Amino acid sequence: MHAALLFIPIISTLMAWLMIRLFIQYFFKPVMPVKAFGLSFQGVIPKKQDHIAAAIAAFAAKELLNPEMTHEKLAGPETLQKAMPAIEEHIDHFINVKLKESLPVISMFIGERVTNQLKELFMKELEELFPSVMSQFIDGFLENNGIEKEVISKISVISVADIEKTFYRVFKNELNKVELAFAAAGFITGIIQLAVILVV
Repeated sequence: MHAALLFIPIISTLMAWLMIRLFIQYFFKPVMPVKAFGLSFQGVIPKKQDHIAAAIAAFAAKELLNPEMTHEKLAGPETLQKAMPAIEEHIDHFINVKLKESLPVISMFIGERVTNQLKELFMKELEELFPSVMSQFIDGFLENNGIEKEVISKISVISVADIEKTFYRVFKNELNKVELAFAAAGFITGIIQLAVILVV
């Protein structure tokens, strides 16, 4: 057997490993289109970033922020109850401080009993208006595709380098296993090729 034949498994292993490395790299590079042999090459992510952003935005708008769920969460009574302490504090400050500062004459005729009644009236009116106002706001926001536009604008400006770093950081172990599996497959293929050559 010629000694050069022993390089077949090694070369096969390196080729398989190199192929999977290049395949993974092709997702991110080249960032800008490169022309060679009359063909244009560009990484999958850079080329399709706008389409990916639109797809994620559509999913977020449809599945994560559908109208029913959004109305339930934002226009429901629980949201108002959580906001009530802050709202009550602002109304109290408006009636007892700002209103009297703006119209000093009123403070001569309005006592604590009347201001408490005004406060209760405002709070009651707010409880009735809140669901309706929030529903109108939500409907307008969803109709204008606000969520989709916001998600698209955020994803579209993320640099490919940042996406690549995050990808390798998150999937580091999985990528190492894939590369090892391809290298092993290449080595086994090389061994089979060598065996066939020797037999023939």
